[in-house]
Amino acid sequence: MFIRKLWAYLLGYLILVIKGEHPERLINLAYTRGVHLWDLCWIDAGTLTAKVYASSFRTLRHIAKKAGCRLRIRRKRGLPFLLFRLRRRRMLLVGAVVFCLILYCLSSFIWTVEVSGTRRISQQKVKELAAEAGLRPGSIRFQVQRDEVVDHLLRELPEIAYAEVNVGPRSRIRISEKQLPEPGVGYCHIVAEKEGVIESVLTLAGQPLVREGDVVRKGQVLISGEISPAPPGQDEQQGEQLPPRQEPRFVQARGIVHARVWYRFYGEAALEEIQERLTGRKTLIFRIKVPGKEVIVYGPREVPYQFCRLRTHRYKLQRWRNISLPVEFVTIEAEEVRHQHVRRSYEEAVEMAAERARERADRGLPREAVTVRRRYKVLGGDEDPVRVVLTVETRESIGVIRKFRPENQTDKTGGKEGV
Repeated sequence: MFIRKLWAYLLGYLILVIKGEHPERLINLAYTRGVHLWDLCWIDAGTLTAKVYASSFRTLRHIAKKAGCRLRIRRKRGLPFLLFRLRRRRMLLVGAVVFCLILYCLSSFIWTVEVSGTRRISQQKVKELAAEAGLRPGSIRFQVQRDEVVDHLLRELPEIAYAEVNVGPRSRIRISEKQLPEPGVGYCHIVAEKEGVIESVLTLAGQPLVREGDVVRKGQVLISGEISPAPPGQDEQQGEQLPPRQEPRFVQARGIVHARVWYRFYGEAALEEIQERLTGRKTLIFRIKVPGKEVIVYGPREVPYQFCRLRTHRYKLQRWRNISLPVEFVTIEAEEVRHQHVRRSYEEAVEMAAERARERADRGLPREAVTVRRRYKVLGGDEDPVRVVLTVETRESIGVIRKFRPENQTDKTGGKEGV
């Protein structure tokens, strides 16, 4: 239908009013001569409207004379008639073309760059780094590579966990900063929230205890807030032996630790099962309950379906002063379901089990985790039900804060200021 309408618009068509004693004779003659009429609409016994291609109008005029009918053009539609009207208004056509060209040229440039999501990082700094990657006002937006801008921001600003760049005349940069320990937390370590393999360690304060490639367990200290004294050394300029520090220094550990973490999600699907499907039939029942009696205001007394899903809503009148009315309004909505026996092939069951595992993964994975790899494994061979285990490898920040109290320190913050 859409192709037919598009073709008629491109070729041009006429909306005609046909009058005569026997318009049906004209219709029959038109179809025998190969003239296509469509959208016929009878106005009265001797008058109807129809559409015809513009190229077939002359042939239809000769047919109308033989059928004793009169034709009147009500409207002319289509691209040929539009171009004909524009030929008589050339300056209007030229102005429209020039306007489109100017609009296209202006939309090819970047006019503004907006930054959102910043708290500790200044927006000006983000704009300067984006300008280094080519995203600046005045640049041609087709020459700006969005992925290069994102990689440059993540590389130069390790404090951010996520960056999104939309390049256009009004470009937008949205970033998400990483959660760092806030001032005033006291002495603390950065410990592992979950098991994983260390991928990168950025230490802002404290002493790192792990490095890239280490396997860590949950609760293991990654960045310690206790800085051990340095071993004895020698001053390179004066050649003098430096005395070692005798006491450790305590700080509020700050840093970001990324690790590869693995999750497993399980899904299964039976080769044969009974499924519930809604039929579309619904019934609403409204009741009023008073002590010892139930009044049905609307709907049947019992649900008329053998199998159904019920949703019940109850409402009681609020207590006013010392008066409480023992009246309860109950609304029951019943949707009929039909039990259907479904049989699947082994391949279909595997695909459904994998899909259910993916759905659990979408709900169970942390929002800030970046998925690196997915691996599927079918368990148990051809057993029923078919079981699939999805292993998802992610890259995420696993460091969390854990306070500690240094030994022999009793100040109110839980520790002594570092020396």
